[in-house]
Amino acid sequence: MFRVSVVITPGCAVWATVMSDCVILLGTRLCLYHATGDLYNPDAKIIQVDIEPEEIGRNRSADLAVFADIKGLLDQCNKLIDSDGIADSLEKNFRPWVDELRKEHVERKEMQKFNTESKSIPINPGRLAQEIDNFMDRVDDIVITDGGDLPSWVLTTRTCRGLWNEMASGLFGCLGVGLPYANAAKLVRPQSRVLMCTGDGSIGFNFMELETSIRKNLPIVVVIGNNNLWGMTANSMKHRFKHFVPDTVELDFVPYHKMMEALGGKGILVEKPDDIQTALKDAFASGKTTVVNVVIDPAVIGPASEAIASLKDGEEF
Repeated sequence: MFRVSVVITPGCAVWATVMSDCVILLGTRLCLYHATGDLYNPDAKIIQVDIEPEEIGRNRSADLAVFADIKGLLDQCNKLIDSDGIADSLEKNFRPWVDELRKEHVERKEMQKFNTESKSIPINPGRLAQEIDNFMDRVDDIVITDGGDLPSWVLTTRTCRGLWNEMASGLFGCLGVGLPYANAAKLVRPQSRVLMCTGDGSIGFNFMELETSIRKNLPIVVVIGNNNLWGMTANSMKHRFKHFVPDTVELDFVPYHKMMEALGGKGILVEKPDDIQTALKDAFASGKTTVVNVVIDPAVIGPASEAIASLKDGEEF
């Protein structure tokens, strides 16, 4: 069985890329989200396509370098497949690999249920992420992530049913981009429901962009996972470096829902997992810019923090 993965965005389909015999990079940098190339099978063949020639071979040599526009290349590939009638052959050859990936996906979802179906209080962030995915189930719904640990929960539970179902800062963003992204998404796609999920640390960077949301009459919903902590940094201290420094990453509880009300929007506090769906329903039904302030468990480690903690000494993520 020959395993091929096509990588368009950083960090996508990690299992597929780790296990692949051939990795096709389409206009994506081999940056920290790919462990600068070490994420992939060391024996895998690398095909790298980029319109910027200086990107080809960065951090890991390419076995086949293609300096081209990605859309033009894919158009030509599709024409080649159609004209030669090899689509059926490709389907047959790669079906075992696709089946393996689907099986792995189901198994991972099953393993996640300990978190995604948790009834614990404070709320398990995995449960919050799953409830968001369950609610944001329309083809044109947009979920935007911002922050550190919490986005990794959302990204591992999100089911994409259509274009723009999920947006993340990725390589070209930073902490605090979530609200500008959400405002822009609602302006461009006014017919879509727009939800931004962020942590209680990252929301502090650009919280006043919510005034922009209100002033522009943009009824976005902002879900804040509030655990009184810079979670990813705290988890790195504890589990990666085994040296937690007190009074450095702890935060006080901030009543962001009340701050939203003071600005003229709607604020909702959620402390029980069974109340998440009702809160989301009320938030979107209000027609106002809304903050849903969710109290989550600081002791639960996110998928990204687990990945960082698993690195060996000397490795970088």
